[in-house]
Amino acid sequence: MSCDSPKTLLFVCTGNTCRSPMAERLATSLCAGMPDWHFASAGVFASPGDPASPLAIEALRERGISLADHKARALSPKMIREADQVVAMTAGHRELIRNMVPDISQEKLHLLHGFDPKKPDADVMDPFGGNLDTYRMARDDIESALSNLILALIRPTTPPNTEGNTHS
Repeated sequence: MSCDSPKTLLFVCTGNTCRSPMAERLATSLCAGMPDWHFASAGVFASPGDPASPLAIEALRERGISLADHKARALSPKMIREADQVVAMTAGHRELIRNMVPDISQEKLHLLHGFDPKKPDADVMDPFGGNLDTYRMARDDIESALSNLILALIRPTTPPNTEGNTHS
């Protein structure tokens, strides 16, 4: 385990009630045991304090993950600057982030699907207003995209376990 503070990966969507909080909690679950990373989320047009969508809560509950305590956060330039990596759900969100922080580096700002060679420019569909199946489809899309993101961004910075290594 590193003595440095964990790196922050910030997921961004529109209202911070569906996609980005699902991504935050799914990533937290998938990366349990990787203490070098912290996951957060915010929305470009969020109403601070709004709860997660009830159907987003249900879609994650089906995976054994709680989203019931989520409170929406409005994206700010400070959040963007303080994050080590920023991951947008859509190309439109990415552009709004660039407008907020024009000097953000290309190495720091990504689309969630940007690590998938089959669909690097794909947006994550907004389930807002849909039924539970729509939220499940968004959840599954996010979960699938997170596998590629984790391999590209998270795993390379996690040092290998050298405990028990007797070779010098």
